[in-house]
Amino acid sequence: NNLEKMRKIKYLVLIPILLVFISLNISCENDDFDIKLKQVSNELVITNEVLIPSYIGNGVQWDPYPQAYRYWNLPIQDADWNKMYNRLDYMKPSFVRVVIGSYDKYAVGGADEYDPTALYEGLGKILQYCQDNNISVMLGDWGYNQVDPNQNEIFENRIDNAVNYLDFLVNTQGFTCIKYYNTINEPNLQDSASRGNYLLWRDMTAYFYDKMQEKGLQNQVQIAGPDIAIFNENDTNWITDSDFHFGDKIGLYDLHVYPSRGNMFNGEFERLLKVYTDLMPANKQAVIGEFGFKYETGDSNLDAELDNRNQNNINSDPFIGVDSNTLVEEYFHGVDLMALNIKIINSGFVGAINWNLDDAMHSSSTSGQDLKVWGYWNILGEELFGKPEKEELRPHFYAFSLLARYMQKGSTVLKVHTPKKIGLDAIAVYKDGKYMIAINNMHTENFELSLKLINGETLIGLKKFVYQEKNRMTDDNGYPLPMEENITLSSGSSLEINAQTFTVYTNFEF
Repeated sequence: NNLEKMRKIKYLVLIPILLVFISLNISCENDDFDIKLKQVSNELVITNEVLIPSYIGNGVQWDPYPQAYRYWNLPIQDADWNKMYNRLDYMKPSFVRVVIGSYDKYAVGGADEYDPTALYEGLGKILQYCQDNNISVMLGDWGYNQVDPNQNEIFENRIDNAVNYLDFLVNTQGFTCIKYYNTINEPNLQDSASRGNYLLWRDMTAYFYDKMQEKGLQNQVQIAGPDIAIFNENDTNWITDSDFHFGDKIGLYDLHVYPSRGNMFNGEFERLLKVYTDLMPANKQAVIGEFGFKYETGDSNLDAELDNRNQNNINSDPFIGVDSNTLVEEYFHGVDLMALNIKIINSGFVGAINWNLDDAMHSSSTSGQDLKVWGYWNILGEELFGKPEKEELRPHFYAFSLLARYMQKGSTVLKVHTPKKIGLDAIAVYKDGKYMIAINNMHTENFELSLKLINGETLIGLKKFVYQEKNRMTDDNGYPLPMEENITLSSGSSLEINAQTFTVYTNFEF
């Protein structure tokens, strides 16, 4: 019995010691694992896996200055058109969205009237530029004259005229650059023409498509829809119902996104995109037809501060419309915008359009004194306000132009594995044997990355552009110049990515 007691005591003593030993071993293994993680956590891995075989492009919304032509008696002068053409020649957008209202064009004489030549100039100049520069256009209508949400009614004769106008633009004027068409802008929202009524949008769009078929337009222009603005998961039925009701009649799926800045850091924005992309029909491509920032949609302290700054700017200036993002004037907006654009690309969308190009496109009233400030400039700064400085480039032109310029139509997007670092996003694309690697850092911390190219390729003859707050390189026009040239990158190359910067490496020869 005593011997048995001694054995039990021995085991009771040994078991805790053994558990401590095992625990220490596990702890050491975890420490080793953590060390290994830390050792590889700075790797930026460019894989061979294709994310998007053929990208449509990055671009802007460029509406044809309806109020300037109709109400302000300020048609855009040739000097200003040429200034914009020159800037867009540098930006090289591949994808542009243009939205009109029938009442500012062919139906200016009355909702049931039709004169395709009325107030045509602005639209004609925009479409001609797109035609001449191989830019894919997504044309659309605000839709307000074509449906009545109060009576749940569509106006067939007015939709007939809308199709006639599309036919006039494509077949009479020869604008084959028009590849897609939106019937109603953001139809899921209460302030849209359809006031969130899916069935009304469905009936209007179905009738529009039938009329397109009668003219043979369905082989030239695809319906892009449902063109909804998403802020949460409440409108997923617009995707599933559109697929059920339209099938292949919808050629391109289209969403609008205006996330908060806080959701750019916490992963919520990517999660929301995935909710919608998971519902897309397997054989269909999707684009983001509008993207920008609305800080009031977020509940973080960061968004509250930015929203207050924006509202204070609006309230203190009678010449700024209520629907504005005045923080486009500030440097950091360019970095944020690139994070947003890159997250869209990495979510599998094949095109992205920034709202918008120019403040002078829209005003909150017909006065022209309360412009919607969102643009890269205000081309009527001198004419409307006597302030030619308002026509100058804003900082984010530098950043966005690089992403649009070096990601041309038909580019292949590769999957990239980025280190788990706050605010870090990256993409890699190639076309015709040339590459672009773009790395964005929203965070206030500098990162040192180690590049890994899975295919073992060495990239030579690269230019390096850096969008940074101070000392960014520009030419006399304010267009980006490379900080370094003739760079070689291969696996193991070290990349210094400073806080709140956007960096592009490319060997495209333009």
